[in-house]
Amino acid sequence: MSTFTSSLARKDAALRGVLAFVLGLVFVIWPGVSIGAAVALFAIFCFVDAAVALTRLFSSERSAGDRILNVLRTVVDVTAAVVAIAYPGPTAGVLTVIIGVYAIVVGALELSASGGPLAKAARSSGLLRVAGALSIIAGALLIIWPGIGVVTLAVVFGAYLAAYGILLLVSAAMAPKDGTVPNPAG
Repeated sequence: MSTFTSSLARKDAALRGVLAFVLGLVFVIWPGVSIGAAVALFAIFCFVDAAVALTRLFSSERSAGDRILNVLRTVVDVTAAVVAIAYPGPTAGVLTVIIGVYAIVVGALELSASGGPLAKAARSSGLLRVAGALSIIAGALLIIWPGIGVVTLAVVFGAYLAAYGILLLVSAAMAPKDGTVPNPAG
């Protein structure tokens, strides 16, 4: 099993922990608004990405092949944005699966990092194992039951983020003053 050797500065881990905890609370307190905002942000991202691809289309140093790819990218982006706006429910279901996959990957990285030398030096390998297990369980639940509803998705993901934030804050608090906290993302 490979281990990661990168780490976060104590203050960076604390900042990540605070952000995860606050975002988790927002998802738990306002689940419908949170998922609606996620779908809307996805549509906005697609429209902006299409606009960028279109501007690149008229760049003088582009080959014909690059121009064709930019046109295709624009079509895909605009189509995805329109589908997200027209069908927010199914879009939220797809986002549920994507978030589930993300949580599982992060959990696997955390479990891998929990056995590394930085985790042992920061005395946080147990906390990384707990965070990894939480991530994998939350991700699996979201993938197994993507149709559990938007509100349940927001509450489950919010609870996961809040717990993850607390674990990061505890890891940062346990690290020496100028120490580091293992970075599970490598």
